[in-house]
Amino acid sequence: MDNYSCICCGEPRINYFFSKPSRFGEIFHIHKCPNCGSESIQPLPSDDMLKDYYEKAYFTTRTERGYDNYFSNRIKNEIERVFKMNLKDIGFFSDITLANKGLHLDIGCAAGYFTAYMKSLGWNASGIDISHICTDFARKKLKLNVICDDYLKHEYKHKFNLITMWASIEHLSRPDNFINKIKRDLTDDGKLYISTCRADSFFKNVARKRWRYYNVPEHIHYFTITGIKSLLERNGFNTVKLFCYGSGFGKPGSFIRRSADFLAKKISAGDMMVISAQKARVEKRDANYFID
Repeated sequence: MDNYSCICCGEPRINYFFSKPSRFGEIFHIHKCPNCGSESIQPLPSDDMLKDYYEKAYFTTRTERGYDNYFSNRIKNEIERVFKMNLKDIGFFSDITLANKGLHLDIGCAAGYFTAYMKSLGWNASGIDISHICTDFARKKLKLNVICDDYLKHEYKHKFNLITMWASIEHLSRPDNFINKIKRDLTDDGKLYISTCRADSFFKNVARKRWRYYNVPEHIHYFTITGIKSLLERNGFNTVKLFCYGSGFGKPGSFIRRSADFLAKKISAGDMMVISAQKARVEKRDANYFID
């Protein structure tokens, strides 16, 4: 197999791990970095391939992820429960830099549930996604400022105080390019929130190749804590806070699942993680000032 470098830490050679078929039968190969432990599909799927997958009932028949209709009230309520919990744990409600609200952008906003929530809090909230099915729903049903476009190709005339990527970065072929553009689109004191599945968690190691987030090819990258921090640092960000949650153990809503989820969060063993980051300060030591 061909050699590939790690998009997170730059390791020049990542190793073949295993192969897995998609829900349509294509075989995809997952490689693992021997340095930071992050994993990715290689070779990277094309943009046209990904768009095709997202139009083939991805949001209505995602049985591998435990639900079959992203637009149902049941799924909407569950998604809202999770992101409200994440906001509390990441310190959103006590962050003085975000207290005055302002401009918010949700990248990979899907049906716009988080955009709607931020709008309800008084933020000037907007979203962007490549799925026209989702953005049509967000605009027509929820009356939101959401567009269907590739974030890398869309230029904004203003900077944002908060940019979020909830369970989106693992879907991106080149997350490094997204982080670089976010750095340009974010105010100097703005924050970036990311949630993604965690490839170095206890529960992932227990599940091995049957891990619940090996959803190929929609999930392209599987980050470790070291890997996501390295990706952010190499592209101009410092990690402010990071926490883990979720187990995937037992049936949803069961006593076993609730107990496993509690333990996962208590001892940082979860297979999901949430990161708060901000732009790094660049110091110029040969002058009497520094540049933020």
